[in-house]
Amino acid sequence: MELNLTGAPVRDIQHMLNVISATHPALPRLVEDGVFGERTLEGVMIFQRDFGLPVTGVVDYDTWLALRVQSELIQKRDGIPPSLQIISPQYEPSSSGTPEWAFVDTVVTALSPILTNFPSTSTPTDHIRHLQGLGQLPVTGVLDRPTWSLLVRLYHALVVRNALAAL
Repeated sequence: MELNLTGAPVRDIQHMLNVISATHPALPRLVEDGVFGERTLEGVMIFQRDFGLPVTGVVDYDTWLALRVQSELIQKRDGIPPSLQIISPQYEPSSSGTPEWAFVDTVVTALSPILTNFPSTSTPTDHIRHLQGLGQLPVTGVLDRPTWSLLVRLYHALVVRNALAAL
C-alpha cells in the first residue's frame, strides 16, 4: 500500500507547524508546498518530542489534534490571522464601495453554491451574521478575527480543496 504524502492535508500540517514555530524556535520553518519531505518529517518529530507525544514522525489523530490545538491557541493569542489562498483572481467591487466588503462578497459568492442554506440575496453584513450563526460565534455582523478565521477555514475546506482536487 502506497501512502499519499502530498497535497492539502500536508500543506495544513506544514502551516500549523509554521504557526507553532513562531513561538517554538526548535521547529524548522517550512515551505508550505504540500510535500511531506525531510524538513516536514523533522518538524513533526520535533513537535511530537517537545509536546509529549510518541516520536514516530507519523501524523496520527493525536498528533493532528495537538497540532491543531497548539496552532489555534497561538493564532488566537498572538493575533496571527490565517492566510487565505485565492483560486480565482476575479475581483468584483462591492456596492458598499469598501474593499473589505468587496472581498467578503467575492468569497461568499464562491461559497454560496456549496453552502445550500446560504441566503442568496443579502447584504455583506447579513452574510457575516449568517456565517457567525453557522459557526456559533456572537452574531454581530462585524468581520472580526474569529469570523475571519471561520470564513478562511470554510473557503479553504470547500472551495480551495475542491479546485486543487480538480487539477
